[in-house]
Amino acid sequence: MNDIRYAFRQLAKNPGFTIIAILALALGIGANTAIFSVVNAVLLRPLPYPDPDKLIVLRERSNTFERGAVGYLNWLDWHAGQRSFTDVALVRREGFNFSVGPGAGTPERVRGVRASSGFLSLLGLKPLIGRDLTAAEDVSGAPNVALISEDLWRRHFNGSPSVLGQRALIDGLEREIVGVFPKELQFRRNPDVVLPLSEIVKDPGMQSRDNHQGFWAVGRLKPGVTLAQANSDLNAIAVDLEKKYPDTNSGRRVNMRPLFETTVGDYRASLNLLLAAVGCVLLIACANVANLQLARALARGKEMAVRAALGASRWAIARQLLVESTLIAVIGAAVGILFTLWSMDAILALTPPTVPRFHETNIDISVLFFTTFAALLTGILVGVWPAWRISHTASLSLALHEVGGRGSSDGAGRQRVRSWLVIVQVALAIVLLAGAGLTLKSFWHAQNAPLGFNPHGIVNIVISLPEAKYKKEEQKTAFWTQLLERVQQLPGVESAAISANSPFDDDEWDSHFHVTGTPAIPPGQEPIAEVSSVSPDYFRVLGMPILRGRTFGPEDLPGEKGHSRSIIIDESFAHKYFAGKDPIGQHIDDNQTLDKGAPPMTIVGVVPRTRNEAPGESNSEALHMVEEYLLASQDAENSNNLHIRTNQRDIGPLVAAVKRVVQAIDSDQPIGQITTMDEAVAASLATRRLTMVLLGAFAVLALVLASVGLYGVMALTVTQRTRELGIRMALGAARANIFRLVLGHGVSLVGVGIVIGLVGAIAVGRALMSLLYNVGALDTGAVITAVFSLLTVALIACLVPARRATRVDPIVALRTE
Repeated sequence: MNDIRYAFRQLAKNPGFTIIAILALALGIGANTAIFSVVNAVLLRPLPYPDPDKLIVLRERSNTFERGAVGYLNWLDWHAGQRSFTDVALVRREGFNFSVGPGAGTPERVRGVRASSGFLSLLGLKPLIGRDLTAAEDVSGAPNVALISEDLWRRHFNGSPSVLGQRALIDGLEREIVGVFPKELQFRRNPDVVLPLSEIVKDPGMQSRDNHQGFWAVGRLKPGVTLAQANSDLNAIAVDLEKKYPDTNSGRRVNMRPLFETTVGDYRASLNLLLAAVGCVLLIACANVANLQLARALARGKEMAVRAALGASRWAIARQLLVESTLIAVIGAAVGILFTLWSMDAILALTPPTVPRFHETNIDISVLFFTTFAALLTGILVGVWPAWRISHTASLSLALHEVGGRGSSDGAGRQRVRSWLVIVQVALAIVLLAGAGLTLKSFWHAQNAPLGFNPHGIVNIVISLPEAKYKKEEQKTAFWTQLLERVQQLPGVESAAISANSPFDDDEWDSHFHVTGTPAIPPGQEPIAEVSSVSPDYFRVLGMPILRGRTFGPEDLPGEKGHSRSIIIDESFAHKYFAGKDPIGQHIDDNQTLDKGAPPMTIVGVVPRTRNEAPGESNSEALHMVEEYLLASQDAENSNNLHIRTNQRDIGPLVAAVKRVVQAIDSDQPIGQITTMDEAVAASLATRRLTMVLLGAFAVLALVLASVGLYGVMALTVTQRTRELGIRMALGAARANIFRLVLGHGVSLVGVGIVIGLVGAIAVGRALMSLLYNVGALDTGAVITAVFSLLTVALIACLVPARRATRVDPIVALRTE
């Protein structure tokens, strides 16, 4: 206790040193705690299921897609033949229209899951009340049932157990509620409804092995079975299916990944990068405070020598200094917690809502343990070297005989230590600045990558018609036609269109194709195209010019049997498959219909290539996929995006008007997600933006801390060399020479740090390659910017001590010795 009280008194005597040291450590510890909180929530905390490491996601692997969708018929064969899993469930994320019942008000659009029987049991979850889906509900003709979430149960049914047996209107069908599942059920974002497969298993698309309708499978490994054994088991089944069905299953295998990796694996590299970056910031802060401690130890050398002469042991002196440094670190950690709370709010505000688990971030026991550990470690790091040096017997004896004035000199060893601490800070700052420069340039390239359309002024509204109510093509076409006619009459609407699979909508629709008249391609090696179904004004709404031919028009007949459907392709399709000839009037086999005798589709137009996802992702751009556009009236879909080009800045009144239009057409039809196209584009870059902003902030923090450390060393150097500088000036040295001498010392430290830092920057650039877009590992611009920024700040930090050195009075300097 005496050591602690004495430490408090010593810190209170030096408020400048104390405040700077505490702030430096608070920023370092706070930044580390904030990022560790995110890493803990996303990467370290297990999924909320029993034995979550046993849960494996299964997807189909083809020559084109490493992790593609699973066909229903293939899943049936996997399920029947596998021996490695306790069960394998088929799963797909969907959205549903939900209301308590007919006449109970406008349905709401909710997130949901379509799953096979035993889905909850496989995950290890028990319904709060009721039961799981049963095998009988995997078969067509089974009663219509549903499971609802705990949240939906409490919002609409007040958490009453009597909800079991009640009926709710879900996607146009009355369904009996047979269970309530807990909030632990997570698939990116918590679903509200789980529906069985029974009503869709007889759909023609489900009964085609060549059709993969967005499903994936999840299984739980049996005890003692490894992932490698399961992979071998399922791929043996895939090989058998290839032999039985070569036209649809050639080259198809099974891809397996732990459910945890499927959920958060895409964010591991970014979070590890940020964790390493804040680690560098903490090291810089520690080096900075250690330098301050060494300088302070020099000033207290005579005090420690006197204490030693009065009987204090080396351990007592070292302990006192360690207590002081640990106390600084603990106070810094406490202040760092406040910084953590603020910075976590900023991080979560920058995080897109679709990113899994980020919003579970909080300060829990593990985070507090990490902060405590970081504080204690920091206290030891910044205190152990000064404590050992100042308590060394030789230095104590020397200090006792020194006059102790301004001319007191510090040992060459200590000067080297402080110099190397500055060099380390500069090197780490260069590494962070170069890394931040690379991510900034990568983000700039991604943000300015050509989109192929004009996103400004477009409002997107998702509308999904229930299959049970809109079964016929004529019904769907009539709804969409009425909707477009009425929306186009609304005030502020310049044009309107619908589409399925539009840019940045997170949907995927791809299909293999064959140019009519070209040689047949072996099964499994067919080229793949992205497919979109659009209304005639789609290209006008998105600001996409028609490069050749025409857009869709009244001359394009609806999808009647025997009529050739029209198709528009993008310019990459034209360049790749119709090089040197006019694609207009050419034909593509119509594989977008179940009618095997359908005539080939006729190309009527060519449009620019559009970017449909964030640049640099493993998507259509990386796969070099071309794009096809079908006419919506020839290929009516239940779910579409309504795109409205408007001149209104405030879209609230427009959205309200669209809701009234939809209600006027169908009073039971809700609208889904509402975004602007600008928001959708920005959301696709949100993870890159988060990494760039945080890494940039840490780099700036490192730059400031390094410059403070450099200033401290230079100021102390001038103080220690006062007598030497006075002698030089007395012997005729010009003030300009003194200025260059001091400035040169600082620049030499910075130069060594930059050289070492550049080596680290090269290594960091290579480590960042998977996160960068259109930027090399060693980017000259990023490196030059990093070096220039640090040199500028370093020169400023050196100028003040250098100018002070030129003002040394030789008479005063010599008199102090």
